Amino acid sequence: MAFDLETCRSKDELESFARQMFNVELDKRKKLDELKDEVRLLMNGGDLLEKPEEPDEPTTSSKAGKKPLQFVLNKNTNSVFIYNPRLKKRMGVDLEFCDQQGNRL
Repeated sequence: MAFDLETCRSKDELESFARQMFNVELDKRKKLDELKDEVRLLMNGGDLLEKPEEPDEPTTSSKAGKKPLQFVLNKNTNSVFIYNPRLKKRMGVDLEFCDQQGNRL
C-alpha cells in the first residue's frame, strides 16, 4: 500500500515515512499540517535546512561595526550593569553611566 500524505492523520506515521524515505527526523512538536508541508518539500526535492533560523539577538562578535558596550552604575547598590535602552527611564534617578569598574563618567 502506497503512502498517502493527504489521508495521513498521525505525526508518528508521518515521521516514520520521512525517516524511511528521506532519512530525516521531523520535529513532532510542530503541527501536523506543518509536518506535511515539510514532507511535501522533501518529496519535491527540497531540503529542510535551506532556511536556517536566525537568532533573536545577535551576539557581540557577529557585527563588526557595533557600538562599544556602555555600563551603568546603580547608585543604591553600587552594582555595575551593561546598559540596555530599557533602562533609559531610570537614568539619572538611580542609575548613571560609568566605566566597567564602576567609576562615574
